Amino acid sequence: MGVEIRIADRLGDDEHRTLFGWGENIFGTEDALYRWRPKDYHLITEEDGRAVSHVGVLVTTVRAGETDVRVAGIGGVVTVPEAQGRHLVHAAMKRATEFMRDELGVEFGMLFCLPRLVPFYARQGWRLVEEEAEFDQPSGKVVSPFRVMVLPCGLREWPAGKVEVSGFPW
Repeated sequence: MGVEIRIADRLGDDEHRTLFGWGENIFGTEDALYRWRPKDYHLITEEDGRAVSHVGVLVTTVRAGETDVRVAGIGGVVTVPEAQGRHLVHAAMKRATEFMRDELGVEFGMLFCLPRLVPFYARQGWRLVEEEAEFDQPSGKVVSPFRVMVLPCGLREWPAGKVEVSGFPW
């Protein structure tokens, strides 16, 4: 059977348990108690029919400085422990890039990133946004403690200025 990447509009309960239920605080963000937005699409890497890696995607508009920007938000990027180190998530991220550019037609990919993961995404062409970002939480607007990275899907440069996300982060 081999390795296959498929796109789904939802995760089944078994897939969700397999991909996200294997450890405590697997993203390193759960202790912050942030609310996260559900994803519209799920790129699931399967190996011999078993889900081993995931990239979540949603489409939204954010404000960068004075400019509205249509982005594909990337989140929930994970590989189960026994499949880590084999670059499966790199293939899924490459497929996600094609999907957001060719099928979703967005201007940029955008993700929230822990500092330790910046080199991982930078190797795949993602660029750090130096300005701060704000997103909604039940208590109101908060300044993101995470780094924002973007991936151009066209010729336009990311606009300068503070990034404002309407709604929860992803």
